[in-house]
Amino acid sequence: MRGSTTSSEKKDEPDRRERRRLAMLNAARELFVERGYDAVSLSEIVKRSGGSLATLYELFENKAGLLGAIVANKRFGTHEQIDALIARGGVPAEMLKGVAEILIENFSEPETVGMIRVVMGETLRDPGFAEAIFKASHVPSVERIAELFADWNASGRAVIPDPMLAVHLFFGLTVHRAQNRAIFGELADATQPPPERLVAEATALFTSFYKIEGAETT
Repeated sequence: MRGSTTSSEKKDEPDRRERRRLAMLNAARELFVERGYDAVSLSEIVKRSGGSLATLYELFENKAGLLGAIVANKRFGTHEQIDALIARGGVPAEMLKGVAEILIENFSEPETVGMIRVVMGETLRDPGFAEAIFKASHVPSVERIAELFADWNASGRAVIPDPMLAVHLFFGLTVHRAQNRAIFGELADATQPPPERLVAEATALFTSFYKIEGAETT
């Protein structure tokens, strides 16, 4: 019957919806980084991504919801990489080096640095948005790595009496570069070591202090 929806079309509907969602996320991320959060309208995002404003509102509710989804989508990829590394196991010092490489690589991308600027501005204006982003993007990584440190401490593979404090110190060593670039732009690069040296030095300092199994000794 003409005008009816076939079973194959119904089956493909979730896929089309997900493609539309990703297209809107990508378009919004590009525009926010290019021009700033305030300068971009929802209509411009729809124009670049395709679809309709009605669909955008249905998927993300509003502009803040769209920004939150962008951040969650990016950080979810980081969580997945860290979880995969932890699942593989191995020598703790080498695992820690792998986590440092993931964090530094992901946070060194120019687009990520640009999004950090966007998020910083919005969190200053909207405490509710700040709390949501903190819980969705920062807390899971902190808790996952703190759990890893606690396991190492309990099994005698490291001496980390305060895993949560250790995680914050580790993040300070690895994510500091991206935060500086977000605040000071390219000027920050003049004082920053190459990423590979940052990974090596940060890991060496951390593994030595916390007596993590596999640390190089002199």
